[in-house]
Parts: sequence; C-alpha cells; structure tokens
Amino acid sequence: MYHAKKTWLDKVIDSEQIEQLTADGTISPHVAQLLVQRGFTTREAARDFLETDQMAFHDPFAFKDMPKVVERIQRAVNEGEMILIYGDYDVDGVSSAAILWHALIEIGGMAECYIPNRFTEGYGPNEAAFRWAAEEGFSLVITVDCGISGIHEADVLKELGVDLIITDHHEAKETLPDAFALIHPGVDSDYPFSKLAGAGVAFKVAHALLDREPVELLDLAVLGTIADLVPLVGENRLLAIRGIEALNASERPGILALRDVCSLTEDELTEESVGFAFGPRINAAGRLDSAMPALEMLLAESKDEALHLAKQLDQQNKQRQDIVKQIAEEATALVEERFKDDRVLVVDAADWNPGVVGIVASRLVEKYHRPVIMLCHDAEKGTAKGSGRSIPAFDLFAELTKCEDILPHFGGHPAAAGMTLSSDDVEALRQRLNEQASTLPDDAFIATIDVDLRLQVSDVSIQLIEDIQRLAPFGMGNPAPRIVIEQAKIRDMKRIGRDLTHVKALLSGDGKELDAIGFGFGDLVDEVSTLSEIHLMGSLNINEWNGFRKPQLMIQDVAVEDVQVFDYRGGKRPLSELFALPHETTTFVAFTDEVKEKYAERPLNGPIRQNIVFLDLPEEEAAFYPYVQQAERIYCAFKDEGYYFETIPSREDFKHYFQYFAKCPRDELRIGLVRLSKSRKWTKRSINFMHSVFSELDFLVTMEDGLPGVNPNAAKRDLTEAPTYQRHEARQELEQQYIYSSLAQLKERFDTLVEAAKQEEKTWSSNSI
Repeated sequence: MYHAKKTWLDKVIDSEQIEQLTADGTISPHVAQLLVQRGFTTREAARDFLETDQMAFHDPFAFKDMPKVVERIQRAVNEGEMILIYGDYDVDGVSSAAILWHALIEIGGMAECYIPNRFTEGYGPNEAAFRWAAEEGFSLVITVDCGISGIHEADVLKELGVDLIITDHHEAKETLPDAFALIHPGVDSDYPFSKLAGAGVAFKVAHALLDREPVELLDLAVLGTIADLVPLVGENRLLAIRGIEALNASERPGILALRDVCSLTEDELTEESVGFAFGPRINAAGRLDSAMPALEMLLAESKDEALHLAKQLDQQNKQRQDIVKQIAEEATALVEERFKDDRVLVVDAADWNPGVVGIVASRLVEKYHRPVIMLCHDAEKGTAKGSGRSIPAFDLFAELTKCEDILPHFGGHPAAAGMTLSSDDVEALRQRLNEQASTLPDDAFIATIDVDLRLQVSDVSIQLIEDIQRLAPFGMGNPAPRIVIEQAKIRDMKRIGRDLTHVKALLSGDGKELDAIGFGFGDLVDEVSTLSEIHLMGSLNINEWNGFRKPQLMIQDVAVEDVQVFDYRGGKRPLSELFALPHETTTFVAFTDEVKEKYAERPLNGPIRQNIVFLDLPEEEAAFYPYVQQAERIYCAFKDEGYYFETIPSREDFKHYFQYFAKCPRDELRIGLVRLSKSRKWTKRSINFMHSVFSELDFLVTMEDGLPGVNPNAAKRDLTEAPTYQRHEARQELEQQYIYSSLAQLKERFDTLVEAAKQEEKTWSSNSI
C-alpha cells in the first residue's frame, strides 16, 4: 500500500443536469460534469461561462463613489495638484500602482508612486508616510490594494488637509475609514461583482478616468488578478482571459524582460506563467527589500533598463528560495518540538525574514492542515510581525478580529492575513486562537482534496484535454480539474531532476500509455512496486516537444490500495536498503535458527508493523499468515535454501540403498556405504534423506549391533507416505513459489496468501511463530 497524502473526495453531481448540458452535442460529458460541479447547471449559465467572447466589463460607474473619484482626480489634474499613488509590496499592489500611474499620466496628471517597505513600515497606510506626503506637497493620495483598514491613518490625512481616495479589495472591518471616496467591490453593494483583486479595482478606476476600456493595461491587470488568488469567475475570468491574450502580445519592456529571465521567450504564456514564473519574481523584491525595483521594471520605458531590473528580481527570487527552505526547516522543527498538538500553529522566532514567512506558513498548512501564523520578533521595537494562512474551516480574518484588542494592526482574508502585535502578546494570541479553534470538529483538521473526474489511462486523449481547456484559465474559484487515473499499470518509473527528487513514470492500461511527472515524488521509485495497480491524482496537460504532442499527467497525489511486494531475492538489491527502513514502521522476520543467529544484532520478530521484511522462508506457508494480515508492504529477501534444485533421490536410488542393507555383510556396512555413495554420486544429504524415509516407513530398523538393518516384517507402503518425503516435496513447492518464481508470480502468490489469511479464523500473534 501507499497512502495518499490527502483524502480524495468525489463531488456530488446531478446526472440529469449533465444530460441537459450535453443534449445539443456542443459540450462533451466530461466538460459538462466539470461545469455542473462549478455551479453552471443550465445551458445559459454554461454558455455564458464558456463563450467569453460574449462577455463585457461592467460599467465602472456602477461604483457609487466613482463619479466623485473621477471628478476629484480630474480637478487635481486641471489644477496641477501632486497626486501620490500609495500601493503595496506584492504583485497585486505593484501592478495596481502601475495601472493607475499610466492612467493618470495619460490624462496629464502629476503622479508619483509610493510603495511602503515591508520591514520598516509594514502593510498598508502608515502615519509617517502620510505625514511625509503632506509635507512634500501632495494634496491627493490614492491607495491601491490597501487602505480599507487604515482608519487612524485616514483621520491623520484628513487633519492634514489632504484628500484620500481608497481603492482596495481586502476584508473590511465594521468601521470604515473616513476617506473622500471609497472604491471597494466588497463594500459597495451597488457594484455587481465583489471579488476583484486590487489590480482589477485599479483597472476599473482607469476605465472610468479614460472613459474607455484601457486594453493596453490588461497585461498589468492580469498580473495582480492571477497572483492574488482571487476567484477566476465573473469579471475576473474576463480580466484573466483578455489579460493573458494581452500578455502574449505585449511589447511592454517589463513583460519582455520577465519573459527573458524566466526563459519563456518562445512559449505561450498562461495563468501558470503568471502564478509560477512572473509572480514569484515580482514578489521577491518586496519580500527581501523594497518593492520599488519591481514597480520600476513594470514602468520601464527601455528594454535594457527593464532587463537589468528583471535580472535583479530573478536573483532576489533565488535568494528568497534559499531563505524559505531554511526557515521552513526551522519552523517545522519548532512545531514538532513544542506545538505538535496545537490546533492553530503560532510559530515565532527572532531572526526570520518577515517577507517570506507567508510562504512558509502556506507550506506548514500543507504539511499539517492546520491554521498557521508565522511571526518575526523585532527586539528594538518589541513587536512581532508576520503572516498567517488558514484552512477552509477556520476563517482567519474573522478569528483574528476576535483578538483585535491585542492586534493593533492586521488585515487580510478568510484564508490569509498579515498582522503586527506586541511580542508580549504572542503567547496570548496562541492561546486564544487555539481556544477559538477548539470548537471545530476533528475532521476539520483532516486534509481533503476534491476530485473532479475519475478516468482510466485509456480515457485520456489530446481531444479530452483540449475539451477541458475550454474552462481555462484556471485558478481560485475555477481550479484546474483534479483528475484521478485509476488502476494504472506502471510500465516504467525513474527518478529525474538534478537532485533526483522528482519522478517520471509511464503508465499503461487497455493498450494505451500515459506519461506522468511528479515534482517532489521521487520516493515513489522506492516505495511503489512496479507490479502494483496505482491510482494517481493530478492535472492533465499536453506536452509539446520536437513537434510531437502527448497527453501528460502532473502528479499531485498517489495511492496504492493493495499489498505491495518488493524483490530483494538473490542479491538483486542490497540488504542494507532493507535495514535502512524506519524501524518504527518495519518488522524484520527470521524463521530459521541460522538466519536468527546471523542477524542476532538486529531487532527480529518484533511487534507486527506495516512493513514486513522476510529474511528467510518458514517451514510451512501458514507461518506467513499473522504478518500478511497486517502488511502494507512485503520485502522478500529469502535465503536460497537450494531444495528446489536438489532433486529427490530416484526410486532406483532408493532400491539400491535398501538392497545394500539387505545384502551387505554387517562388518562391511560402513565402508561399503562409502563406496556405494561414491559410485551412485549420493550426497550426505541424499543418504540421510533416504535413511529417514525408510526408517519412518519401518523398512529399516536399528539392529542389536546398533547399525541399521532390514525389517523383515515391514508392511508394503509407498515412499510418499513418509513424513520426510512429504516435507521435502512441500519444501520444494514452497521454494518454487517464493524463491525461484518471477516477481509477478511472487506478487500473485502473496495476494492469494493475503486473501487466505483474511479467511483464517485462528488468531495469530507474533509470539506464536
């Protein structure tokens, strides 16, 4: 067996709704199932989702404050006022600032951008920055991707006589800032779509200012929309689709530079290009230092300048990866040592980089499936600053709101948040959050993953994948379909990658084949037998190489349901690999005294665990029963006993042996037996075997002189009636089945044995062997 990392849950589907969607033949059954699972249950809804060329952006003036915003900005432009765009240090904040800057410059505005430093200023508006803005002569401040939690800062700016326009999308508290105007899709009930990212909100402001759809800014808007993990449905879906098209056609120096450093100059860009290539590099600047180089790259007018900055971001991203790895190891050690039983993991240290702890928090959530908050202490200020990530059952923003009295500064979403608090209050936060999480059911902390489709290898085709791609781009709210490939056979499997931590497999089923790649799944080579039927969960894509197109599965999880058998017989693999198996999950079994003595220093025949290593064969097959009843993996390293190749003496041999005792003079028995064994080429083992058989059948008995002799009164019996003869035949059969069989035959034999063990009524224990 091989246990999946998460519990796979099949979504409930309505077959009648699927039939309705497929009735006219324009939607395949698999795509119809995916649409129904996503809530598009009518033909009209499905058509609206799939036929994006019919979609249109909402009127930006649906925001009730948008007329005020346009009027105030236009007045600032007309009167030559200085406008400050106040952003955030992540992809969404940087791209939002770039969008608004372009729009303001186009209408003749005097605009500058300000991105706060994560390390010295923290997230969102801060009083010092706003006071600086007033001193510098800015009379209008426009926030992008932040500001909704800046109640105090808004009051400060108002006292300074500076107008504040907030554009944001983060979770709002009950009290809103006292700003000149507020553009927030989640707060403004008049706007028809509430899930825009900060870049989407900035795009709407630009739309209103320019009085047209600013299509030239779509390549920027898509960066924040995808990277900030907002649901890719509704207007976000349109932004993503048109934005990806714009990215592929973009001549913006910053985008071309990103393509270059990501080695994507010849590739078609997708949502994955933004999420896994562009996004991390843009974010890297703000995670390690100031985010201004990232903004400058997006605003660069020359390719040389943009490429210089993009290379800087690429280098910072590599540094970020190393830092994340180190902090993740330290945080995991802390959890294992101090907080393993906590329901909410609040992990803190003095020397962690606050710019990357959010990434580490995500990794810990993935590992432990519990809410995680990572905090970094600043001894000089006496504060702890960090980020949190959560699980579906625990609304992190709502739960932090309950701790508002010890959280002077926090903001975020149900799944993610940032915060600053006094170092003295960290323990109180830990205790409170754990108390708040105590009401959750235990199954809330069991990692699950929804499965969209279950297929066989033979079901997968280029056409199927192209059909599924009709639902793209994928992201939050419209995830890439998770496919389970069931009962696949493994044709080939090997480790790949520089450090051999990844796996490449060739799967087969019903005469068809499917390539599979698993990043971080290199252990499958050692932990999954190639004879096992394997179930793989992942996403499907098309691998294009050298003019060929092939379906490919990107592995996300793996399960093997049957007992696995691994072959270490005959020195095929070193036994050192077996003794390196974790002893807390492995039982090493020896049946014979010879093997027990040979491995006396090893823990043998202990409590039965899921990994069973058989070092030799028992006398009887039934001795396997108590082990295979509980085994998940069986490792066979049987000692070659040689019975199978040692032929049972022939009936002619038995005849000569018996006649020898009947005719040979008593005083010549010993020397005569030596001559006879040489002429007949009998081994000592063969002589002992024949003697035991004749003795058990009473054909030979011990005479008065202490030597064997013929029993004249022996009844006629067949040689096969002797227990020794029967044991020898049974042993030969046992060795043939377990030592000299192929791996496939060995697996089949153990499958039969497992089934027989399940039916065995007798209860075995490890002490009964």
